[in-house]
Amino acid sequence: MGYQTTIDDPHGVVEIRFSEAIRPEEHLKARNELLQICRDRNIRKILVDARQLEIRGETSTMTLFDFGASWADLTRDMPVLLAGVLPRDTQTQKELMFGDTVAFNRGFVTRAFDDIEDARVWLRSTDR
Repeated sequence: MGYQTTIDDPHGVVEIRFSEAIRPEEHLKARNELLQICRDRNIRKILVDARQLEIRGETSTMTLFDFGASWADLTRDMPVLLAGVLPRDTQTQKELMFGDTVAFNRGFVTRAFDDIEDARVWLRSTDR
């Protein structure tokens, strides 16, 4: 498994850290697990540490679009904030930024960061 999930209870944040290259279907599985934790524990803040993430295989523009658009649909009943720390791999970064833009344009509150501490500060300073 190329990711690990932890919970920062004092700040009400669930964090997922990607640690290796994964296939798009593994990325979907990770997101579903993450959202289930949010539902089960009533957590509304998510930190995605994607610094080491690399998406393996070909990912079509439609797949990236659908992934980004689905964030708003999947969280309609439980609005969340997502802070994402960008991957070091430039191609993966481009793909994630495209999905981030699509999600934001669909009403999902997300913000990209280069630094994990900046992402944590942003999540902790918001009321949700």
